[in-house]
Amino acid sequence: MGKSRAPASSTRADPEHFQVASTVRKKAVREPRYVWLRECLVKDIGNGKYPVGSLLPPEHQLAETYGVSRHTVREATRKLAETGLISRHPGIGTVVCATRDPNPYVAGLGTAKDLFEYTSATRLDVLDSRTIVVDAASAEALGCEVGSRWVELRAFRRATGQVAPISFSRVYLRPEFADIERRLHGNHISIYAMLERFHGQEIYAVRQEIDAALMPADAARLLGVRPRSAALKIRRAYLDRAGRVLGVSENLYPAERFRMVNYWSKEDAARLGRRG
Repeated sequence: MGKSRAPASSTRADPEHFQVASTVRKKAVREPRYVWLRECLVKDIGNGKYPVGSLLPPEHQLAETYGVSRHTVREATRKLAETGLISRHPGIGTVVCATRDPNPYVAGLGTAKDLFEYTSATRLDVLDSRTIVVDAASAEALGCEVGSRWVELRAFRRATGQVAPISFSRVYLRPEFADIERRLHGNHISIYAMLERFHGQEIYAVRQEIDAALMPADAARLLGVRPRSAALKIRRAYLDRAGRVLGVSENLYPAERFRMVNYWSKEDAARLGRRG
């Protein structure tokens, strides 16, 4: 789990509480070069190397500075222009317009319906995986049995059709569901849908915890943000009818890339009151 020390509960599932039960199975992070360059440029714009209002260096200079091809520069800057960080002006050059993506991903996660729509509109790109055994503290944080074995996946979460990740995620699956890892590619269905479709597991309930956090150094490096910058941590556990945890996901969202919005009315409260 992440090493944020903001809320007391966030330290319970830190990696040091896990005993590694088998060799880490690493995957090469084969992201396109333009994705890497885009993240470098976002970081350099954010730290003032290319101030707002200034001209971005010409294509050939960026290619030389970052050691990439001009085609890679064109694709990376095209993605930046799509998000509004830069704008191209014929005869003038490329102007830096903002220090961060002006439109963070917005999600409403107040109901199960919201959650299922959100997981259907995002996807996970797995970076690596390992098998772990949890101790008492981590079992309490995950809501699972002491000494149980789990498959831990590290991944990026992206909005469908978008390049920049909106979160760094850790996913925990029971070993009998380990085949889900190989299904997490392309515009895949959600993990809860895979549990139901491929393993016949009914997701009866979802427990969601939301904490303020500081971005751990390893996640910050992968996301291209400052270590210990503001983050939102959302942990979700998927449970069957008997209350057994089938899987857990923990997502760390940089503050500038994600916003959660919920709306309730008096009619909602009255309807819930009638049900009670």
